[in-house]
Amino acid sequence: MDRRAYRLTSPVASRRAKSWLAAAHDARLRPTNPIAPIDAPELPMVVRFEGLTAVEQQAALAAFPGGKRFMLQG
Repeated sequence: MDRRAYRLTSPVASRRAKSWLAAAHDARLRPTNPIAPIDAPELPMVVRFEGLTAVEQQAALAAFPGGKRFMLQG
């Protein structure tokens, strides 16, 4: 039996319910995507350009302002 077919609430409503229950019991939810501290070093973002060769992707990244913050997907 597929449980997804019988889901009664949306994912957003489910997150809201979990948040409400945690607050009601003086608990904290763990974030699904942890947020780095403001003073932590910035991590590079992995990107990929669709429809470009590897050489063209390198050239596009080099010409992009702030391109040092990005890495090409391998």
